Amino acid sequence: MRRHPRLLVWVLAAHLGLAAGSETLQEFRTPSGLRVFLDERHERPLVRLELRLAWDDRALPGGSECAGELMCAVLGRCGAGGFSRMALERTLADRGLKLGLEGGRHSLAWSMLADSQDQEDAFAFLAHAVFRPILAEGVSSVQQDSKRAVTSEDAFKAGLNFLTEGVTTCDLDLPGFLALHRRLVRPKHAVLVIQGDLSLVQARQLVLLHLGTWGPASEAPTEGEKAPLRLASRQTIPGGERAAWAGSLAPEGKASARAAHVLLAFLLERVLRLTPGETIAVEAPRPEGDVGPILFRTLVSVSSDPERLLRDRLDRLAASGFSAADLEGAKRQWRAERLALALHPEEQLSAWAHRFLRGDPGAFLEEIQLEGVNAALRSRISPQALHWLVKGN
Repeated sequence: MRRHPRLLVWVLAAHLGLAAGSETLQEFRTPSGLRVFLDERHERPLVRLELRLAWDDRALPGGSECAGELMCAVLGRCGAGGFSRMALERTLADRGLKLGLEGGRHSLAWSMLADSQDQEDAFAFLAHAVFRPILAEGVSSVQQDSKRAVTSEDAFKAGLNFLTEGVTTCDLDLPGFLALHRRLVRPKHAVLVIQGDLSLVQARQLVLLHLGTWGPASEAPTEGEKAPLRLASRQTIPGGERAAWAGSLAPEGKASARAAHVLLAFLLERVLRLTPGETIAVEAPRPEGDVGPILFRTLVSVSSDPERLLRDRLDRLAASGFSAADLEGAKRQWRAERLALALHPEEQLSAWAHRFLRGDPGAFLEEIQLEGVNAALRSRISPQALHWLVKGN
């Protein structure tokens, strides 16, 4: 008997009561304007929270291409609410709370998972992490790391590039980071999504108790602000096996442009995977969430010039383009992933938060035509659009 995986996913999602979209959410706002969405689910005694910030380059003087990654790097090493980082991790573990932090090019998110009987602790420690971080601890830790390793493949892949044009990690100081934190951690940039075993009345009470005093900060420039962080167009790491990476940043702006970027990533991943003897690979951004860069890397060790190998392969891709069959296959893959999202509550929570803040790229899926995708391909892998990392002597 022939099986239909996508149909099975949809039927299972519907059977579990998870196929409904964001129209099932209940919404309210705090006095400061923070939007809050609640997805009541009483089948399990769990509560999930995600507080997500998203901004565009206008939120920072001169713009910034890696503010989210910088914020995540520092805040991930901070204590909060009077607890050092080590004490905070120990306290969360003792109380059965799971705190997460995620940074993207233009976003930052804190998440919390707890038993429903510990929901008040979940809101309290989320508020500690967002409003009361011990910034000096995190800044000091990142500064110490920068003295040991200036750059790396992992830093490049994450978009966390401290070898920026004129700015290095060692330039990071507490006043500068505090200024960045004050500009970005604001209710106008944020949305809170709550999912789990609590009622609208309970959610409203807990949000107002722990997040209700969050007010807008001044729009005036803050003392300590520095020049914007910009990704360098090229980096090199001496020594080791020869290899090259190239990254194409996602376009900032409308959800329709980000949809084309995600679909382009699906297409590249599909075509390269099916090509016999392929010499490069691609890492695609997540379709639901902060749309990240498309990352290319060489697959084979070469004795000559890995950058040239990668560049030549990308040129051939731009010249050949995609077919209508390629496009339809990529669209089917994206549709299936959107349906399967309902089976993963944490990912669904994050996707909802992104959609409320930045729009839903998937809503534009059916509007994207082959000509537009091929034009996006040529634009996104042009020499002007790529950031390079080359390793080896």
